Formats: sequence, C-alpha cells, structure tokens
Amino acid sequence: MSDAVQTFPIDDRAASRVFYDGGCPVCRREIGWYQAMRGADDIDWVNIAPEAPLPTDLPDGMSRDTLLKRFTIVRRDGAVVSGGPGFIALWRALRPLRWLGMATDHTIGAFVGERLYRLFLRVRTLWR
Repeated sequence: MSDAVQTFPIDDRAASRVFYDGGCPVCRREIGWYQAMRGADDIDWVNIAPEAPLPTDLPDGMSRDTLLKRFTIVRRDGAVVSGGPGFIALWRALRPLRWLGMATDHTIGAFVGERLYRLFLRVRTLWR
C-alpha cells in the first residue's frame, strides 16, 4: 500500500476568495460550516459586515455596499462571480462538495441556483 497523499488538480473555476456578511447570523453560520470543510484553508474568507474592517484590495469597481448585496466570490482564474454561480465556485473549492459544484456548473444548474439565491435574498432581510 502506498503512503502517497491524494492530490486534486487545480480547478481554475473554484473559489479563491469569498466575501460574506459576518453580521448576518444565518450567513455567518453557513460560512462557518464551509470553513470546517477540507479545502477551506485554501480560500481567503473576507468578512465585509459594516462593523468589520474593510480590506483595501476589493475587486475592481466594488464597494462594501455592493458586496453586501450579493454573495460574491473571486475564482482562481480571477473572474468575479456572485449569487448562484458564486456558490458553484465555492462548492468546487471544497473537497466534500466538489461533486456538487461540478454537477451544477452548467447553464441549467446556474439558472436554478440563481433563482434559489434570489428567493433567499428576499428572506435574508428578516435576519439582518
């Protein structure tokens, strides 16, 4: 039996940076769940809640207010995606959820994910 460590190929469509609202209890809990997964150490988790210090290296043309409106990800290839496609990029970066990210990373998956995310945004205002 080999002692070789299993490695995964670099996935350019996977998240490298995640912007999240640490002031939202539901968001904070979900992000905590993701942060406990294998692969989470390779992601830069950025709390952009109004009470958190704002990093100086935000994506071009984006402010805290813009980032607070939608869950936003910077992928390893440098693309900035948000909403449903942002979750797909996050799932691709986390080893236990990689299969889900790969399975939903197509037109129909992104469409359905975006619609579900928009529904969540309507309810989210009740928790903030």
